[in-house]
Amino acid sequence: MQKNIERIESLEEMTAKEYLNQVRNLESKMKILKEEIDTLREMVVSTGAIQQGERVLSSGTQDKMAETICKINEKECEWNDLMREFALSRANVIINIQKLNNPEYEQILYKRYCQSKKWEEIALEMNISYRHVLRLHGYALKDIEPVLNVS
Repeated sequence: MQKNIERIESLEEMTAKEYLNQVRNLESKMKILKEEIDTLREMVVSTGAIQQGERVLSSGTQDKMAETICKINEKECEWNDLMREFALSRANVIINIQKLNNPEYEQILYKRYCQSKKWEEIALEMNISYRHVLRLHGYALKDIEPVLNVS
């Protein structure tokens, strides 16, 4: 919760682009953390299979497995916290994007920052050129600054 308060207080120091990128950054962190969790789980499963196959259980191996399981639990708690922060951040970004009076701007910002789409995908979906998407994106960023009260 403290992170959310700090993040909101630092909004005044952010650019519109930095504010909007929070969603993508959190999504990226979640993906990395999920990969770490999966790797740790694979380690536990493979270690468990080796132990059962050999029928040898040394306390050192059990301790390492217990440590790994604890790390998994810690990482899962961290992932859950990130997920809550991501959901809150994404909801706030969507609310602010919807305050724009230009549907094209809303669409571009939503697709880029909430759906993490590439410029090429956005251009294709909106049936406009790549350069025009970038141009409209620049206008949209300027248009959303007063909504966010950022510079």
